[in-house]
Amino acid sequence: MNEDSTRANQSVVDNYEKYLLHGRGAIIQKLRQLAKSRSLITAHFGGGKHSLLTAVLEVLPEKDVVVLDYGADEKINRKILEAGRIVFKTQHEGITAQFTVDRVQRAKRHGKTAFACALPESLLWVQRREFYRVRVPLGDPVYCEIPLPDADPLSLRIIDISVGGVGLDDAENRLDVELDQPLPGCKLRLGEHGDALVNLVVRNLIPVNPDDASAGRRVGCQIQDLAMDMNTIIQRYIHAVEALRRRVED
Repeated sequence: MNEDSTRANQSVVDNYEKYLLHGRGAIIQKLRQLAKSRSLITAHFGGGKHSLLTAVLEVLPEKDVVVLDYGADEKINRKILEAGRIVFKTQHEGITAQFTVDRVQRAKRHGKTAFACALPESLLWVQRREFYRVRVPLGDPVYCEIPLPDADPLSLRIIDISVGGVGLDDAENRLDVELDQPLPGCKLRLGEHGDALVNLVVRNLIPVNPDDASAGRRVGCQIQDLAMDMNTIIQRYIHAVEALRRRVED
């Protein structure tokens, strides 16, 4: 690993740690908040190759257990029960919440089948309401250029963008990444507004069709340590897209 990659990795760790909760009481309180709101949670497993939708149903502190909704697809349910390292992630009232467990098991709650897992040792809770996100118009696409170690850069269409992150369309599953993997030195090609050089971190991998891996996936990335001049380029692009949307609606 070269010096630039080492610095990028350390930057990811420093920023990530800043939002991690380790206190048992705080973790229980946040998970109960998710249960009360019935927020849908995406469970990623198999190195990000598989996912299912669930929700926190109940937190049982006396047993150090979190009870989650059972999945709708039994085939996927069997896969998650056999998996190791499962990452749960959701958006809750402008907040990104994420936690990881080693395994889940089948359980019963009020006579119905559910998932159960150990209370996580840490919980990521990132409040980023200041990051206004816009969808990129399909008729005027822009792209993210991702450098690859032993190949030409990979260009993926940007689905949506904010100064905090981007959603990328990996329609052909060409990007070989895992959750939390840093992608330093990427270039957001924003047309007439210019190019923004950014360091990204993969935060979610969501299949377009969970039953068909060839259908592609959405890759959600967080932007790390955004320089002021790059922030200006992205903000200028966001304002232009929003102005266009308002003109169309009027």
